[in-house]
Amino acid sequence: MPRRYRPPDRRRKPKKQRLPGEMEAPSYGEAVAPATSPPPVAPPIAVARDPERPSQTQHIARDYSYVITDLRRIAILVVFIVAGLVITAILR
Repeated sequence: MPRRYRPPDRRRKPKKQRLPGEMEAPSYGEAVAPATSPPPVAPPIAVARDPERPSQTQHIARDYSYVITDLRRIAILVVFIVAGLVITAILR
């Protein structure tokens, strides 16, 4: 007599292992209303300036020389595709 079909057992996702020093997520089961006092305002901090350094911020120049090459490559690909479509339409 053949064996009766049994569907495979349900596979469970393995639980995440907590890393040492990791904080446990807070439980909001007993939520409390937030405090109504405004947050404290920090006093302004005086920053010492370096006299040799200019006060203007420096602009970091980025290298975009590859963009022209990529645009040319895309244009050549488009030309080949359009040329192939035109040739296919003519020969059909």
